[in-house]
Amino acid sequence: MQVAANLQSDPIANPHEDSFVAMPRNCDTAVVYWNLTADRQPAHSGSRLCIFLNSEESDVEELIILHRESGHFIVPLMAEDRKYEITLGWSDVNGFRPIFSQHIKLPEFPSKSLGAMSSSLSYRGSQFWPKSYKSSVN
Repeated sequence: MQVAANLQSDPIANPHEDSFVAMPRNCDTAVVYWNLTADRQPAHSGSRLCIFLNSEESDVEELIILHRESGHFIVPLMAEDRKYEITLGWSDVNGFRPIFSQHIKLPEFPSKSLGAMSSSLSYRGSQFWPKSYKSSVN
């Protein structure tokens, strides 16, 4: 899957403006924060908001479906790969249309004498929503 050139925006704390930030959390996870304004709504109801992960060091690619126009997502990443392009966009039957994209580099693994990372996740990611959102089955 081909992703367009870098479409990154500066992160803005104002909830009335678009924002997107991807950053390393530790040596094997990243956190993605996003907020989309009403102007960024999908063209039709069949579109799904997604994060597209692309390793810059291997052929690893993954599409993760999101359920809200704002929030954050903890993303476990491949242990061997250190550099990624993380892209937020809309996906439908016609393919993936990027909105924002950012390159990140995960830090190296800590010394083996330190043991396992206590903050590593044993599940496929978590989504967290701002308090203003009502609960949803999605």
